Amino acid sequence: MTSPVSFSTSKISRKELVLIVDDTPANLAVLSEAISDAGFETAIALDGERALIQISQDPPDLILLDIMMPGIDGFETCRRIKADERFQNIPIIFMTALADVENKVKGLALGAADYITKPFQEQEVLARVQTHLNFMRTKEHLAASEARLTGILNSLKEIVWSAHLHPLEFLYFNPVAEDIYDVTPEEFIKDSSIWLKMIHPDDLEKVEALLVNTDTPNLIDCEYRIVRPDGEIRWLQCQAQVRSNTDSDRLKMDGLMHDVTGRKQVEGELKYAAQHDSLTNLANRSFFREKLNELLNRPSLEQQEHFAVLFIDLDRFKIINDSLGHFCGDQLLTKVGEVLKQAVRPMDLIARLGGDEFTVLLRNLQETQEILAISDRIQAFLKQPIILEGQPIVVSASIGIVQYSPKYKSADQLLRDADLAMYQAKHLGKACHQLFSERMYAQAMEKITLEKELRDALQRHELFLCYQPIIDLETEQLAGFEALVRWQHPRLGVVPPINFIALAEETGLILPLGEFALREACRQMKVWQSHYSEPLGFTMSVNISERQIQNLGFVEDLLAIVEEANLKPSQLKLEITESLLLDNRLLTLKVFQRLQSLGFRLSLDDFGTGYSSLSYLHRFPINTLKIDRSFVNSMEPGKSSFEIVRTITSLARTLNMDVVAEGIETEEQLNYLKSLSCEMGQGYFFAKPLPGAEATEYVAQMLGNAQLQVEAA
Repeated sequence: MTSPVSFSTSKISRKELVLIVDDTPANLAVLSEAISDAGFETAIALDGERALIQISQDPPDLILLDIMMPGIDGFETCRRIKADERFQNIPIIFMTALADVENKVKGLALGAADYITKPFQEQEVLARVQTHLNFMRTKEHLAASEARLTGILNSLKEIVWSAHLHPLEFLYFNPVAEDIYDVTPEEFIKDSSIWLKMIHPDDLEKVEALLVNTDTPNLIDCEYRIVRPDGEIRWLQCQAQVRSNTDSDRLKMDGLMHDVTGRKQVEGELKYAAQHDSLTNLANRSFFREKLNELLNRPSLEQQEHFAVLFIDLDRFKIINDSLGHFCGDQLLTKVGEVLKQAVRPMDLIARLGGDEFTVLLRNLQETQEILAISDRIQAFLKQPIILEGQPIVVSASIGIVQYSPKYKSADQLLRDADLAMYQAKHLGKACHQLFSERMYAQAMEKITLEKELRDALQRHELFLCYQPIIDLETEQLAGFEALVRWQHPRLGVVPPINFIALAEETGLILPLGEFALREACRQMKVWQSHYSEPLGFTMSVNISERQIQNLGFVEDLLAIVEEANLKPSQLKLEITESLLLDNRLLTLKVFQRLQSLGFRLSLDDFGTGYSSLSYLHRFPINTLKIDRSFVNSMEPGKSSFEIVRTITSLARTLNMDVVAEGIETEEQLNYLKSLSCEMGQGYFFAKPLPGAEATEYVAQMLGNAQLQVEAA
């Protein structure tokens, strides 16, 4: 007997079982010994029936099967083994003396793995046994690997796919495709056009372009939407690699598809939040500017489309907000946003810029009249009462309008001019609209220039005070002065306060300007006082703005100024307006009460021209009422102005207040005021506002040289 071939069994975790089926005992003995010596377990069977019993009891790893046997021959035995699913994968090697091709083909057709022709060589048998067992082990490893890979692919949340290109032909989809697409992998593989038909119409062109323009190698990364059979829209991210196929001339693409619908929804929500106002859900300033710039940058805009921008600012919103509270104010802004939606067209874009400012972009306009009609409609809709906290609130708005012109290159330029037009509407009485004009821009530039010059004026000491005497009407003696700010402009000459005080209020320059007026007026009083041995018997009146009162350090700063001038607080009279009493009432009342406790006197300027509410006269510590010049100029017995002056003087006496009449220009007016027991007055009849040197001479004339302090020799 030939020596057995040596095989390595180091990788065999257990001895593999070889079943030998042969009706010749000698063959069984020889083969059994050779296979056992090679390190395998062996089992034997003399015929097909016993082989089948053996296989069912202890399935072997390989079968050596003789063909020519009594009873069930090898062909039939093979057929029965392969018919049983449990044993289909056991390799069968036929051993036979039949060498014709027909029998070999028959055996292979029945599922045999190989043929060994008798008489056999032991080395050949062992080599073929080892080869087929190694092949079986490889198949098992591959099957296990495939099972693991399939398990991994089936457990992924991403779609794994493979396809041929040109034309598109899907080769593989993992099962998760059905969860995302609601279409089975088999359906896609059977009809690849289904995949294209499910792409959202707006994204189809983009995806088809990627499939057509493919190079090798090429990485593809894109996002697109699909429409499922149930109508649900989902976002997918496709990442794929295009490569050449070694088995075909066609390109192949392998990739992953991620369902990114959730991320897209979050991105959409974040984008919406970034582009919209959280209170009203209208577009915000950033989004409005973006859309306006997109419109401005479109080619051939002038021929394509005309548009306009409305800048809307609510009238009296601050009063409503302060009176009813910020919660109601927010509700009102939300309601106004809803009203604007009803008033404009669906194509128009509404935005809330912030606070109570709104803008509207009107598109596809044919003529200016359309813009004015929409503005009128907005005003009409706003006139309908809005119910807040059970109260009907009627609001109005000032609207600035700017129409598209080729000169505009950015959204900011359009918004700037619309804002200017809105302020013009405010100045014209509110609750109206104004079309922007170049004149408005010129005025705005003048205002900007004036603001800069006013800032410079404070630094260059171009501001000075004039002093208008206040006379005791009964004794015709000097009762005081009113300090009035003037501006010695290097180019314009003397600028009256009416031309710059409002600007100072608006820009905040009123704070340094007001401090200058207080400090200079007190300094002048100190100079006058230094010339007289007795305390001055008159007061200095200085106008105080709302911003000064609201400044937390105002009272302390005022005390420091008065002490620096060595004056008593009672020598200073602070003039305020009626509007100041209406805004921030609690804060204003506390400041006034503290000023009164320190000895300062308060005068209410231009009384009768504003709200003239008796309630604040009772609540606030007012010492003096000043009758506005408009009543004095037109007063005649029997006329309403005369009765108004009579009423004010009577009211002042009742409340234990002084009265000062402004704008006295004639002796007749003086006599009327005396007849009504008006205590004090000022006006051109006595003196115009006087510069410091002239005011000093006036003081000397009124007080007389006898009171001059004699300086020590």
